[in-house]
This record gives sequence, C-alpha cells and structure tokens, in this order.
Amino acid sequence: MRTPLLPLQQLLDSMQHPPRLNDPSAYEMASTMHKQSLAAIEDITLAFEECLAAGVSEQTLHKYVSTCQEKLTALCNDVPFSWLEVETSAPVEYDEWRYLCNDICHQLEDLILYLMFTYARFYNKMAVTPNVYRELMRQRIAPGLSVIRSWFNETDETCRELQMMILGLYDAFLPEVPNKMNYYQLDFLRELQQALLKYWSQEDNTLEHGLLQQLLFSLNFNSTDYYHYCTSYISQQLAELPDTHTQLDLLSFIHKTLCQIPVKQGLAYSHDAPSIIALLKEWLQVESKYLQSRMKRHSSKSVKKFKTLPENFKLQTSMTLPELAAFFRILKEAGIIENRNMQDVFRLLALCFSVQKKEAFEGSLFQSNYYHISGETLKKMEDLAHSLVRKTHQLKKGL
Repeated sequence: MRTPLLPLQQLLDSMQHPPRLNDPSAYEMASTMHKQSLAAIEDITLAFEECLAAGVSEQTLHKYVSTCQEKLTALCNDVPFSWLEVETSAPVEYDEWRYLCNDICHQLEDLILYLMFTYARFYNKMAVTPNVYRELMRQRIAPGLSVIRSWFNETDETCRELQMMILGLYDAFLPEVPNKMNYYQLDFLRELQQALLKYWSQEDNTLEHGLLQQLLFSLNFNSTDYYHYCTSYISQQLAELPDTHTQLDLLSFIHKTLCQIPVKQGLAYSHDAPSIIALLKEWLQVESKYLQSRMKRHSSKSVKKFKTLPENFKLQTSMTLPELAAFFRILKEAGIIENRNMQDVFRLLALCFSVQKKEAFEGSLFQSNYYHISGETLKKMEDLAHSLVRKTHQLKKGL
C-alpha cells in the first residue's frame, strides 16, 4: 500500500525549478514540470484511495490530509500570479509554456477540492485558502461582479452601507489584498454571487433593501460587520417611533419575520460563530426586556404620584368589586383598554376607584375577579350593557 506522502514530495520536487521569462528552454522545462506534476497529483489521489481500501485508521488519514493541505498551501502560495493570468479550457493547444503552467494551477485546484470534499472531516476549512484556488475562483466571479456593482449603483441610498459592505467582501478577492480568506468564506462568497445574480434577473436590475437583507439572512451572513449594521439599522428605526409600545411592536414584528426566513443549512460566512438570526434574536430579546423594564419604571413613577393625591380624588361607583373587575375585563377584550401590562392597571384602579358600600379595594382581590368572572356577574354586565344602550338612545333623542 502506498502513502500519499511520497507522491506529494515528488510533486514538490517537480516544481522546484520553474521556467523563467525569456528563458530559451522555458517550454521544455514547463513541459517536463507539467508531466511530472500531473503524474504526482494522480498518484496522490490513487494513494488516498488505496489507504481507504486498506482500512487505514482515521488518525493516520487525518495526518496525511493535514500534511498534504499544509504542503499544498505553501506550494500554491509560491506560484507566480503570471501563471494564473491565462485561462484555458480543455482541449487546448499548448503552444506556449505559460499555458502548461496555467494547467498545473487548475490541477492543483482540483487536488485541493478533492481533499476538501472527499476528506471534509480532516480538512481544516478554517485555514488560509491557497492563493491558486482563491485566484481561480476570483476569475470565475469577476464577470458577475461588474454586473453587481452597476446594479448597486442604481439602487436606493437607504441600503448604501449594506451595499458597500457586500462589495467590500468581494474586494477581498483582489490580488493586492493579503490573503486571509478561509474555505468557508470563499464558499459563502461563491453562493452569494450566484444568489445575487439570480435576484438581479428576477427583480429586473433592482433589489429592495428588505429583499437584500432577507437574502443575507437565508445565506447566514454572520459577519461582525453585518451584525452591527443590522442592530444599528433597527436602533435607528426605534428612535423614530413615538412611544415604547410601538417600539415593542416593531421588535416583535422583526422577531416573527426572522423566525419565518428559510435558512440554507450548512452555509455560513463564519462557521465558528453563531448564526446571524440567532445573534439578532438574542439582541432583540435584550432590547425588548430593556424597553419593558423602562415602561414599568415609568408606570411605577406614575403610581407613586397618585399616592400623593387626596383621598376624595377617587371616583365613586355603585359597582361591587367583582362587577368593576368584569367591567374592565370587557373593556380590555373589546380593545378599548390597550395597556399591555395589566398589573399596572390593577394598581391604578385601586388608587383611583372606590366600590359599592365602601368595600376594601385590594389589587390582588380585583385581579382574581378580573380573571375569574362568575356567571352571576356576567348576567349583571349584560343588564348594564342594555341599560347603557337605553341611555344612549335617550341622549340621542334629546339632541
């Protein structure tokens, strides 16, 4: 049984003396290097298959894959970019030594992808992406990038910051930018490219802000920049709302929207970070709790102010405590009372109302009657409703 380490070393040795520009023997050197490197690459894949067939342990396979990844990354990062400037498609006439070198780059990319997908458990996808794979991917994406740039230039200014963030991600492909991309980011960028072009064709060269955000949520664009962009965008919307109730309604609406977005499984900008939707849900929960606590503080301050009012300020009613509780329950169910926190309402009613026969008005007792209404009390509420209707007709006649 062969191990992949021997043909790996042969691959490294075959590329020790690359041809140089204006060298008279450049084609012969490139031809020899091309034959040796392709043979070594084929032997590496065959050796891996033999290891699998022989039942080599996972620990040993992990060692082989890690060694190959490390050596191939170093090899690819030393490849001159001039080799990558020529794009070829088989079959091709090798009439220039640079075409041979370019084909070697494509073969190296195929070997990298073979290790990535066949031995995904052992391949370190968080490691720096080899320059050859990164540059060839950039060349494939470049034509679509020009379309996306022109498309973004025609869109609304409301999502300009979001557009620049996405374009900045694409700019990481530029050769002059230091290579810090890992496989996950590269794969995400490829998926984002395809999805944006698909949306571009569907939306007739337009894309609304909401659609663009939903697209990034579904692709799990969980970068730090996008998280801060989303939270800043929501905070700006909250600041424009008139009161705490509408702010809580907005947060609730956003939370429900996030729960309904279909997320593409297995895809993320960063696989070692939580999903963007999970991060935003956590932020929404914290903001909601803060707004609710602030609303309670304001309500408590209002209650304290009422405690300083004179006793004769209370409204005198002819209702019993169960009847008054049922009356306000009906007002709540009918939507006339819109308070979210009924605990504050219970406290305020005890301060502002008195009941029949000077009964003790305790908030806890009122709350119990509010949630548990007897049949007798409901009958009295029906009589009261009929009485109110009659009084309304009498007033109408008197006008």
